[in-house]
Amino acid sequence: MRVEEVIEGQDMVPALEPIAERRVRYGMMNLFVMLAQVAGWMLLLSVIDSDAHIALRIASVLVFCLLLQGVFSLMHEYCHYNAHQNRKLNYLIGFVSATLFGTIPTLVRVQHWGHHRRNRTEPERGEFIHAGERPWVKFLRYYSAILGGLWLVCFLFPIFVVFLPYSVARWMTSDEEFNTYSAAFNDFKPRDWTHMRLESLFFYVFWISLGLWGPWHWQTLIIAYAAFAFTWSNLQWIFHINTPIHTIEGAYNLRAPLLVRLGMLNFNYNLTHHRKPHIPWQELYKRSNQAETQPLWYRYALVFRPPVRFPEDTSVLDKQYF
Repeated sequence: MRVEEVIEGQDMVPALEPIAERRVRYGMMNLFVMLAQVAGWMLLLSVIDSDAHIALRIASVLVFCLLLQGVFSLMHEYCHYNAHQNRKLNYLIGFVSATLFGTIPTLVRVQHWGHHRRNRTEPERGEFIHAGERPWVKFLRYYSAILGGLWLVCFLFPIFVVFLPYSVARWMTSDEEFNTYSAAFNDFKPRDWTHMRLESLFFYVFWISLGLWGPWHWQTLIIAYAAFAFTWSNLQWIFHINTPIHTIEGAYNLRAPLLVRLGMLNFNYNLTHHRKPHIPWQELYKRSNQAETQPLWYRYALVFRPPVRFPEDTSVLDKQYF
């Protein structure tokens, strides 16, 4: 029988996210941001699909990746009930953002709070090989994830969940010891499963219609989303790899150029977010200690290193700021 690991900080993260006293101050702004992101999404896909100079089209792909990082950040606000004070509008923002991202909102919402509770536990230490793990399996899983697999799973899950009964969720937890996405299926309730199946119906209609009758060639969609899948998947790891084994403090705030930071909606201030998940994206930068940072480019380079054995002396994971 497996003994569940308990790490420092876990008792500070409740099983259910506290939202009763939350006051959302930026709901109208977030609605405008959502509309601007939809407009930017359409414009960039049109440029990528056009006969414009190849340099402009490549640049548009890169901007598209940054834009969708911001789309994910806005969906992330929905996950924490920060997008709008009105529950229905909060869900609308999450639904639109999830659709542009390429998934369904309930999947991300339930999984994300699980990430807050499991952060730096064994299932979330992708950079380390633990006792009981086969190195070749870890290498395959890690590189599949960071090279685009994380996004691909988010995209494929809605395609299949509509056909799957809730009882399948228990079977999906079979790999929970070393796989946080498998562990996440412990958190889904029957109501969540029903919501996901209903959301998946719209997912089908939207993406099939876009591919068959949309204004852009399907090849354009594949190119743009493949680039985004790659960048988003590896960016999800840079905040947490080689950080202290602490559920809250196991994250970094990362410095980035102003336009990149704004495009990401300050998502690069991940440590501040883990400390206080209720802080809206508009306040993350000013409420972060700029001395507690590393450059984003440096952490990005680290993510492509292969997994290594978990260190016996975890003091080597103590934070370093520069």
